[in-house]
Amino acid sequence: MATILSEREHGGARIYHTTFDAAGARSASYVGGQYVATSPGTYASLLVRTESGHSECMMSDLGYERATCLEIVKRAHGQVLIAGLGLGMILHPILDKPAVRRITVVEKYPDVIDLVCPTLPASARLAIVAADIFAWRPPRDARYDVIWFDIWPDIATSRLAEMARLHRRFARYLNRANPESWMESWHRRETRHLAATSAASTR
Repeated sequence: MATILSEREHGGARIYHTTFDAAGARSASYVGGQYVATSPGTYASLLVRTESGHSECMMSDLGYERATCLEIVKRAHGQVLIAGLGLGMILHPILDKPAVRRITVVEKYPDVIDLVCPTLPASARLAIVAADIFAWRPPRDARYDVIWFDIWPDIATSRLAEMARLHRRFARYLNRANPESWMESWHRRETRHLAATSAASTR
């Protein structure tokens, strides 16, 4: 992504690059207690100033981030709803898929939209909505074949309640007539496992 996203800043959003040698890449490969290989090279990260006034790293394109986004890219078809624009990393391969008719991306931070959108492929199939996914409502008759929530900057069991809330709220918008319809949140399965492991260790 560093070749697509140059280092730049807009309002409360900033893209910066980090270059890893072999030793640094090994260190960057451990995320959430798991190892997913990251090759030496230059990577892009998105820093966002949140409501608290602090800047948080919302996303990077390190090996772990790529690995945990593979499923949405593979499953994307028909009408797709994505919460969280991030670096726009998954949109490039998804827009290459003829089976995808339309992608709606809901992004909370307008500065992220202004920063990232100019780097995305121009496509009439892509719609970006500036809104908080917890407050945004799709059109009443909208049905999505694939729904993906990726709005969290970190891996924490406290995020499970927010994931559950979104899954309950958007279940009505999933196209149940499509046997391949799918809804998921970034890192939800792994976070559930982490929560179960933590609970078991305290017994």
